[in-house]
This record gives sequence, C-alpha cells and structure tokens, in this order.
Amino acid sequence: MVVGIVRSTLENVAESMSGLIRLIGYEPTQPAFFAKPNMPDSGPQGQGLYTDPAVVDAFLALYPGKEVVIGDGCIVGRDAGLAFQHNGYGEVAEARDAQLVNLDDVPRFETEWLHGRLRLPVYLRTHEYVNVAKMKTHIQTGVTLGMKNQKGLLAPADKRRFHRVGLDQCIQALAEVAQPALTIVDGIIALESDGAWRFGRPVEMNVLVAGTDLLEVDTVCRNLMGFGPKHAPHIPPVSRVETAGLGVEQARRRFAFEYKGYFVYKNVYEHVNDSCSGWNWTLYRAFRAIKRSVWRKIKFQYRGVWRRLDIVMGHAVALPERHGKVVCLGDCAADFAQEHDLPVARGCPPRSTDLLRLV
Repeated sequence: MVVGIVRSTLENVAESMSGLIRLIGYEPTQPAFFAKPNMPDSGPQGQGLYTDPAVVDAFLALYPGKEVVIGDGCIVGRDAGLAFQHNGYGEVAEARDAQLVNLDDVPRFETEWLHGRLRLPVYLRTHEYVNVAKMKTHIQTGVTLGMKNQKGLLAPADKRRFHRVGLDQCIQALAEVAQPALTIVDGIIALESDGAWRFGRPVEMNVLVAGTDLLEVDTVCRNLMGFGPKHAPHIPPVSRVETAGLGVEQARRRFAFEYKGYFVYKNVYEHVNDSCSGWNWTLYRAFRAIKRSVWRKIKFQYRGVWRRLDIVMGHAVALPERHGKVVCLGDCAADFAQEHDLPVARGCPPRSTDLLRLV
C-alpha cells in the first residue's frame, strides 16, 4: 500500500485533495460515506484544534450524490452537535446534503476486542468509513493522528475505560477492530507543543496525508512531525512504508513538545497523569464559576494566585515537587488521595461544585 503526501493550504485544498486521492488510487466500494473528523470540542477555527471543515468538504466534493454521514463524539461532558455548528460543519452538511450526528446518540453494535466486548457505531458496518484526522501533539499519547482519532467512535463510558486500562494499549487494540477504508490527516494548520487542545500551538505545516492503511498513515505522519517510535507507543513499529508525492524528508518539520507533566494557570498546577478529558470540563466550569463570583475571585486570589495550588488527577504515583496545597480530582485519584490523606472531589467526571468546595 502507498501513503500520499501533498502540499496544501486552505485556499487550494480542493485541488490538493483531488490530487492526493488520485495519487494513492483510492476508489470507494460502498454507496454511502461515514466521515469521522477529529473534533474534541468547540473552538476557534484556524488554530489547529480540530479537522478543518474545508478538508472534509474537499473530500466529499469528489463524490457528488453519495449519501454522507459526518459524525464524531466530543470529549467527555461536551456536545458534538453544538461543536459541529460552532466549528463550521453546518455549512459543509448543507452543501453536501450530509447528516451531522453526535456519536454519543447513535445505535451501536457489539464486537469482541482485546478487553472483552466493545460497542461501536453502526456506521462502521453500513457505510464506507473515512477517518479524517488532525495532525497534533498530545500530552498523553505523544501524537494524535488516525489511530487516536478513533477514540471519538467510543461511547463515553468506554472513553473513560480506555484511560483506566491503558490508553496506548487500548488505542492500538481499537485499530484492530475498527479499520477505516481511507485515512486522511489534515496537517494544513497542525498543532505542536502541549496539545491536543488549549495549551497547544498552531503551526503551518501545509500538508495533507492519506492512505488506505491506518498504521502506515500514522507512521508517516509521526515521522513528518519529527518524532521516533518511542514518542508515540500506541503506533506499532513498521519497517518500511511506500510513499508517493512529497518525500518525508521534503515535508518533515520537527514539532515542539514541551510538556513538563503539568499545566499552569495563574499559580494553579494541573497534574493530568492518565486522566480522561472529563477533568478538563470540570476545571473549565470551576474557573468560570470563580470569574462570576466576587467572593470566589477573592478566595482564588489567595489560594490560586498568591499561593500555589496543585490539582492532581488520574493515577498519580508521587506528590508534586515543591507543591502547595494539594487536592485530588476524580475517582481515578481517590486511592492516591487516601494514601496521602488529601481532599478529593469524587466522580467520573467530578462536579465542578465539589472541586470549588475544596479550593
């Protein structure tokens, strides 16, 4: 199989997509498409946070008259239906007569996988599955490309289970039971540094990558980003991948990756560890509540600005160095909290009101 690499900007993406698909010789075999972009949440366009709708539109434009479903499931606690509209997918759906679906709400079928049974969207059986991923770094998996993008296929409970069992192993096992007919990676405006969301940094990579073998596409993209196999353990090693169009050396750019094991907001240190994205939503709502209340602002000024506050999530193994007051967030951190006699806001994900009571 061959992986194609072409130059592209958002202005000429239609032409670039057409050339890319011809380059790899892809021909659909099903009468209907299920296109799965990477869209973890609502966010500003052009910042490398999610698959640009222009990329999905450019692909669908090549196959007029096809029945099309565009679907994704956001991070835990967020609504894909709202994100689709906010992120510009409503216009694509209207132009291509496509249906936008929140994968949290669709019928599912059960299949065997490495860890027992897994429930996946029925579109994997009824439609030609096209994985339209984004080229980004990721603080927990090194990179997020085609394989990591498939986590959006999962029901919310299974997303959380992946983090408990082991994210790298589960992503790899998922690729054995969910195999797209085509994988396209949007690397036009990519994301480097502490991705895959608000602490990442957009970078103009100006490439599109595609192929019919998911593992080969991810291997090529990881190499384009300047990372070796150890940086992204969920991508199994491949000895050799045939490429067409641009060579990897022509298009490669070393992506920055600066994650220190925590994020810092004001004087609040957020220790993510292996927690799921539900913590992000809890913190977001908590900080919004602080901004709306004069009393909470004063309290936060003392506890999270003048003094250091450490919030520990996931399965931590040690107390943070030079920590301030430490509070734990979520059921995953409950054992750690008990071991070190720390306050904890329970839940999966926890409620922001419970966190506010602790800080």
